[in-house]
Amino acid sequence: MGSLRHRVRIAALQILFEVDATDHPIDVVFERRREEEQLAADGERFLHRLVFGVWEHRTYLDRIIEEAAPNWPITQMPGVDKAILRIALFELLIDDLEKTPVKAVINEAVELAKQFGSDNSSRFVNGVLGTVVSRYRPGHDVL
Repeated sequence: MGSLRHRVRIAALQILFEVDATDHPIDVVFERRREEEQLAADGERFLHRLVFGVWEHRTYLDRIIEEAAPNWPITQMPGVDKAILRIALFELLIDDLEKTPVKAVINEAVELAKQFGSDNSSRFVNGVLGTVVSRYRPGHDVL
């Protein structure tokens, strides 16, 4: 299941990055990626929950990011880093269906940052997520 989840997170990152950087409708972008990925049913459900959950809660997630990284206004943050952080924070703070372990979410986000971000992305993502986890201790209702 690990590699499936990794593929799903990559697809979610690509969808969210595109939708955030353009005015393409999220449902159209989602559908195109879903068809390209050809995921099993559980992978498709996970992708749908990540993409639409992150998009629905992005204002809240951005506020959390800005509190954890006050020197980086969300509007100046690289799009890849922003999308990775939104996905990870959605998994850590909002998605109570999966209950992915904190360490797994952080490791996955750091891997995505190494794979798709700039040279500093993985350190930045790790730092922001570490700050958020220490501040909000998953398992407590932060909404």
